[in-house]
Amino acid sequence: MRPTPAVLVLLASVAPASAADVPSASRIDAVTVYRSSARVTRLAAVQLEPGDGRVLLSGLPVQLDDDSIRVTGKGTARARIFGVTVEAVTRAEAADASARAAEQKIEALQAEDRGLEDQIRIAQARAKFVESLRSTYSEERAKNLAVRGVAAREWADLAGYVQGELAAASAAQRKTEVARRELGRRIEAARAELERLRAKRGETTKTIAVEVSVEQAGGIELAVSYAVPAASWQPIWDARLLPDQGKVELALKGAVSQSSGEDWKDVRLSLSTAAPSRALVVPKLEPVYLQKLVPPPAPRPLDLRRGGAAPMAAPAAAEAKRAKVAQEEEAPVAAMEAPEAEVEHGLLAATYTAPRRASVDGSGQSRRVDLARYPLAAQLSRTAAPRVDAAAFLTAKVVNDTGVPLLPGTAGVYVGDEFVGRAPLAATPVGGELELAFGADDRIEVERRVLERRHETAGLVSKDDVWRYRVRIAVKNRYATPAAVKLLDLVPVSRDEAIKVEVLAGSTAATREDPERPGVKTWELALEPRAEKVVELRYEVRFPRGFPIQGLE
Repeated sequence: MRPTPAVLVLLASVAPASAADVPSASRIDAVTVYRSSARVTRLAAVQLEPGDGRVLLSGLPVQLDDDSIRVTGKGTARARIFGVTVEAVTRAEAADASARAAEQKIEALQAEDRGLEDQIRIAQARAKFVESLRSTYSEERAKNLAVRGVAAREWADLAGYVQGELAAASAAQRKTEVARRELGRRIEAARAELERLRAKRGETTKTIAVEVSVEQAGGIELAVSYAVPAASWQPIWDARLLPDQGKVELALKGAVSQSSGEDWKDVRLSLSTAAPSRALVVPKLEPVYLQKLVPPPAPRPLDLRRGGAAPMAAPAAAEAKRAKVAQEEEAPVAAMEAPEAEVEHGLLAATYTAPRRASVDGSGQSRRVDLARYPLAAQLSRTAAPRVDAAAFLTAKVVNDTGVPLLPGTAGVYVGDEFVGRAPLAATPVGGELELAFGADDRIEVERRVLERRHETAGLVSKDDVWRYRVRIAVKNRYATPAAVKLLDLVPVSRDEAIKVEVLAGSTAATREDPERPGVKTWELALEPRAEKVVELRYEVRFPRGFPIQGLE
C-alpha cells in the first residue's frame, strides 16, 4: 500500500478519555542551529491499530517551546493527525537510564571500597596478633627460664617468624591503601559524571502526545520538530593568503554549543544565518513635535514625619549580552581533502549542512564543524603610515563574490602555512569589499625623517609665529619583483580661524585625500624591483604671537 502523508499539526486538541496511549522510542535525526536557538527534528516509528490513540514521545527537554511543535507523518497505516499536547513530567516519573547506570556504578565502587577497607583491617589485626603472640611468648619463656632454658635457635626462629608476619601484613596494608586511593579517584569521577547527567536532564522533562485516528492498521513514521532556545553557533574564520596565486582563501567553521538538556548524537547538522529571534515588525516613524520647554516642577521637600522621600522608579532592565565562545588557536590546516558543507541560499539567509552526521554534547561543550572554503581573487598591496609605525603592512583587498554575506567573527590569519596572528573579520555583504592585513613586510623599507622644523616671526605691526616643516619619506623595495605601496602621512588641520595651515611648494602631490579624515594624504607608489622612491611634504603653520596652540609635531 502506498504511504499516506499525515497532516501538519498547528493547534492542539483534547484527546478522548478512552484513547489508547502508544509509547514510542524516538531519536534526533536533524538539527538546524540558528545564532541563538535551534530546531530539533525527532523521528519515531510505531505500529498502529485501528481506532483513536496517542503516540507518546517522552524524555524531551523541558526547555522546548510548546508553541513551536510541528508534526508530520507517513507510512503504510491509513491515519490522520488531529492534534498534539505537551505534558510536563516530574523526574520521579521520567527516570533516566544513564543516571541509574551511573548510580549503580557508584554503588559497586563503594562496595569494592568497603572490601578494601576490610582487607586493611584484617592486615592490621594480623599485625596486632603477631605482636601480641610475641609479647606473650617472650613473657612466658622469661618466667620459665629457671625450669627450661631457651636455645639461641629458638629465639632466632621466633624473631624471624614475627618479622616475616609483620612485613607481610605491612605490605598487604600498603598495597590495599594504594588500590583504595585509585578507587577513590574512580568514585569521584563517577560522582562527577552523575552530577553532569543530572544537570543535563534537569528536574523535569516533557512528553509530546500526538493524537491520531487510525482507519487501517500499519506502520507510521512521525517527524516531530520543536525549537529550543539554549543553542547557538559562532562563525570562526581562517584567512589564508596565497601570494603565488594572488588569492585569499577564507575557510568558514562553525562553533556549535547547546545546553538544551539532551545530546544530539549522530544528527544531520545544519547551521543557518537566519535569526528567528529578531523582531519581525517593520519599523515606522512617528511624528516629532517641537514645543516650548516646560521646566519640571521643583521636588517636594523631604517630610521626615512621614518616613522619608517617595520611592524612586525602578531603572529599566539592561539587555543581557550573549557570551562569546572563547576562541581557541588553531593549528595550520593539514594538506588533506576537507569536505565542505552543502550550502542552500535562501532569500534572506544561507544554511550550511555539515558533510557528515555529527554529535553535539548537551552540556554546553563547543563542537567545531567545517563549513565552506572560498578562494577569492586578491589585490595585494602594502600600507605604510611611518608617522605611527615605520613598517609596511601587507594587505589584500577582496570582493565578496561568494554569493552569501560574510558573517563577522575572529579570523586566524595565515601567509601560506605560516600562522601570523588573529584579527577581527568584518561583516561583508555580497559584492562588498573586504581588506585584510597579513602583518609587516620586512622587505619593504620605510624611513621618515623631519629634515626641517624651523620657527620664525613674521609681520610688521602684528607679529605672527610661523613654523615651517619639511618631511622626507623614502620607500625601498627589496623584492626582485614590482611592489605596490600605499603611503600615508598628514598635514595638521586648523580648528581655529587664527591658525593658518598651508602646504608649500616642493611637496610631492598626493594621489588622493581621505574626505573622512581631513589632512590625511595618500601616495600610491608603484615600485620597480629593488627600486626606491622619495616623497616630500612641506607645510607651514602660522598663528598670532603668544596664541596658545597644541598639536604641532
